[in-house]
Amino acid sequence: MKKLLYTALFVLASYTGFSQDAASMKAGAQTLIDKTVAKDYNALLDMTYPKLFTLAPREAVLESLKSTFDGNQGFKIVMLPTAPNFVFGEIKKIGNQSFAVINHDNALQVIWDEPIPAAEVENYVGLFKTNMKTEDVTYDAAKKTMNIKAKAKMVAVADETTKNKWTYLTYSDQMFAVLFDESIKTQLGL
Repeated sequence: MKKLLYTALFVLASYTGFSQDAASMKAGAQTLIDKTVAKDYNALLDMTYPKLFTLAPREAVLESLKSTFDGNQGFKIVMLPTAPNFVFGEIKKIGNQSFAVINHDNALQVIWDEPIPAAEVENYVGLFKTNMKTEDVTYDAAKKTMNIKAKAKMVAVADETTKNKWTYLTYSDQMFAVLFDESIKTQLGL
């Protein structure tokens, strides 16, 4: 009887630990979206998988974020508040790392300094549709804005470098291939 009780307690404790782990990962994903919309760059970088900074120093990533979102040569990008409609993949333990693929909705607006010439609007819209893999791209000439709604993907990662706390990466084939082994990509279905 005691053995059955201990087994039940162990299973419950394991399930509770997993639930809290999944809950913290999900809460972190929402926080990441909120910090992105709020342009809280330092908080955003604090939540980023730290091995990214082996590819580019944190300061360089910070400057890149600022130039992209606060104004570039001719445009700036604003992340719009939108329901992310998260689809969380299962948490997978691969070696000493935990991963979860997170799909979500994204909405952004590109604000141009100058209007796009009418003859070029279709080309710009097509370019954004192709690069963002979406059909939901519109141009508002009066406001000089390109409005884009697209699906996005991030990967949550927890390992010894993160003290087993969830951190996040916006998914791109190129970056993932540099940071992780091809077998991890395959196991995650990416």
